[in-house]
Amino acid sequence: MNIGIIGLGLIGGSIGLGLRHSNFGDRFIGTDTNDHNANYALRLGIVDEIIPLNDLVMQSSIIILSIPVDGIEKILPNILNNIKEDAVIFDTGSTKYDICHKVSSHPKRSRFVATHPIAGVEDSGPISARHDLFYRKNCIICDSGLSDPEAMSVVMKIYSMMEMHLIYITSKEHDFYISYISHLPHVISFSLSNTILKIFHNQKDVIHHIMGSGFKSTTRLSKSNPETWLPIFLSNKKNLIHAIDTNIYYLELFRNYLLNNQFHKIHQYLKKGNDIKNVYN
Repeated sequence: MNIGIIGLGLIGGSIGLGLRHSNFGDRFIGTDTNDHNANYALRLGIVDEIIPLNDLVMQSSIIILSIPVDGIEKILPNILNNIKEDAVIFDTGSTKYDICHKVSSHPKRSRFVATHPIAGVEDSGPISARHDLFYRKNCIICDSGLSDPEAMSVVMKIYSMMEMHLIYITSKEHDFYISYISHLPHVISFSLSNTILKIFHNQKDVIHHIMGSGFKSTTRLSKSNPETWLPIFLSNKKNLIHAIDTNIYYLELFRNYLLNNQFHKIHQYLKKGNDIKNVYN
């Protein structure tokens, strides 16, 4: 069975390594518009061969589409046009509604499974790929009722082999939730980094010596690849603007408490924020 990977970066590369580690698949073929990534993936053993996109689509039994979300939306319809009748294709994009809507009336829509494995890190490229990247992480599967049960079974098996926890929601729900849980934290991290770089642009050595773990953890996401995140932000623009507006409201609330010396209000604000521990602890 040929496994085709379109996009040989962190996520696509890690899926390839994970499947190899589980002895799933016979031959791994890949393609990437970045020649450096493609050659590196070949040297790392993520794939056995780099071939043109059209050849990969026609030769693969399972196709993993792991490129920026605007690219997924653009090429997915044509991939569905050319896949083998029993082939399965799934994507790993961080937004889902636009992608799903693009192929909603495609005659081969049922061979596509819309997924979002939530396991990214700030590093990128095949050099950062790991076979255990997805271990005990969450994976969202969207609009599952539109996918053929057999195609769903294949994708569920793949993610289960990597010991991911599967969650099933609609693509519209996904984009709303993820705008707050994933996209807003990235915006905040980029914004804080830009703030620090603006104010202390001539004092980087001082900042380096006094920064603590809180600063490092909060700005970690700002090291993420802009080529990946710009299309995500644009694809989820409406939800993300609402999330940013909500966050601005709470920032202004805190600011007003400081301006008006309402320290008891600040204490209540902080105590309320502590409740987040009940969400993920």
